[in-house]
Amino acid sequence: MDATPPARPDRTHLWVGAALFLATLVAAWFFVGFVADTGNRLERVRVQSLARTAAATLESARIANLRGSKTDIGTPGFDAVRDELRRVRDVNPDFRFVYLMRPPAGGKVMAFLADAESPESPDYSAPGDLYDGPSLELWQVYRSGQPQVQPPYRDRWGYWVTSIAPVRDATGRIVAILGMDVRADAWLATQARYRGFALAISGLVLVLVALFTLGLHLQKRSAARTSALNAQLAVKIGELEAAQEGLRLADVVVRHTGEGILLLDPELRVLSANPGFVRITGHAADAAIGRTPPLFEDDDVLQQVRTRLGSGTHWDGTLLARRADGDRFPLEASIDRVLDAQGQVQHFVMVFRDVTVQKQLEDRLRELSATDGLTLLANRRSFDEALERSWHQATRHGEPVSLIMIDIDHFKSYNDSYGHGAGDRCLQQVATAIAAGVRHEGALVARYGGEEFAVILPRGDANTAHEIAESLRRRIEALGIAHAGNPIGSRVTISVGISTRTPPQTDDYEDLMLSADQALYRAKEGGRNGVVSAG
Repeated sequence: MDATPPARPDRTHLWVGAALFLATLVAAWFFVGFVADTGNRLERVRVQSLARTAAATLESARIANLRGSKTDIGTPGFDAVRDELRRVRDVNPDFRFVYLMRPPAGGKVMAFLADAESPESPDYSAPGDLYDGPSLELWQVYRSGQPQVQPPYRDRWGYWVTSIAPVRDATGRIVAILGMDVRADAWLATQARYRGFALAISGLVLVLVALFTLGLHLQKRSAARTSALNAQLAVKIGELEAAQEGLRLADVVVRHTGEGILLLDPELRVLSANPGFVRITGHAADAAIGRTPPLFEDDDVLQQVRTRLGSGTHWDGTLLARRADGDRFPLEASIDRVLDAQGQVQHFVMVFRDVTVQKQLEDRLRELSATDGLTLLANRRSFDEALERSWHQATRHGEPVSLIMIDIDHFKSYNDSYGHGAGDRCLQQVATAIAAGVRHEGALVARYGGEEFAVILPRGDANTAHEIAESLRRRIEALGIAHAGNPIGSRVTISVGISTRTPPQTDDYEDLMLSADQALYRAKEGGRNGVVSAG
């Protein structure tokens, strides 16, 4: 008699898993491409906005008057335009070449109007020089008025992208195009980050599909064995032993965990406390039994906990508690409700941990994020936040706000003559002198950018601001820092612009910043080493 052949194993789930894995792989390929394109598009928009913002700050009327030839060299308008381009270049360390172009009348190639580079630089382009590089994007911007970005390229200085934007006059007519080379490190990093994120997600999904298929396979293999073992008493005994071992391990965890654990009754009174509670708080476990946890010093917080647990099953938050020795410390706690078979509250379990070190680290990181690393003054972010706060306070109380803008005279020449190391030390000396010279309540001294500093004077009127500004000017001059490139006394000096506004004199603080910056510009145009107040 023939033997019955063994049943062939069911491998349908493996074929389904393989098909699902292949479909996921194809979807991952499209997903990675989509996410990478998204990162590239976001960086393109960011770089375009840099050029568009810079173009909006230029004096278009002055640019429109340039003839685009070497006869412009030495004229006040040309020099002023070059100064503006240099400020645009110097405001961000990622900017390299900044220039203006437009085609000559009837011309078919672009010609340079002005260049932020020094005439001594081998990369300098004089007015009227024709541009011999790729110009498709240049003409597109000139004809359409829409900003463009040339693709990233690499030279001996690194990776760069060229951002191009139109410069319009008051009527909206395009009088020139602004080109600026921006370091492409952030662009490439964003692309890599987006691609890496997409690859990580895709890889995770593929692993999950593989694990799902493997788990399904293992489940089918063990199903037959489990059905046979379920009828045996040994399995029941093993389950009981496993449960007992789990209880033993749970007890070990509760006793040796670094977190404090309290078992509470429905009235939030302590039923038991683990050793972690004693280690963290210093309170004896026996003394806490039958009482509300000594961690709740504030009755309002305790009432909030009762209210929350009365309508839900969980509460978590940060408490300021007191140890047995009286020392106050922060802790993070969570309380969960345990119900009996009838749905009534049987217990509450409270788990907490000491977060003193974490809070100290967070405070330190918050302080570092608001400080300029070179001068140890407030950075630009802190300045923006403080100015907005001061303006809102002035709006509520009808008080004046003064803003002092400070620029070190001929600082680029200082760096060129003495080197960037000496330039950094000069910035530190000037920053220290400014900080020491401001003794106004609530004032903030910040490094605004490059060699520029700013002082916010809440409740500071025009006279007070002028006195402080003049004192700072004298203080910097008295430092006696040698500066051979400064025609004013051959030492480091500053130019100062002041603006004072009282809401609702103007709607927002943008006018305060703009008028202070204009006053600073007039101080530099007037010979530098002076103080000019805005009207």
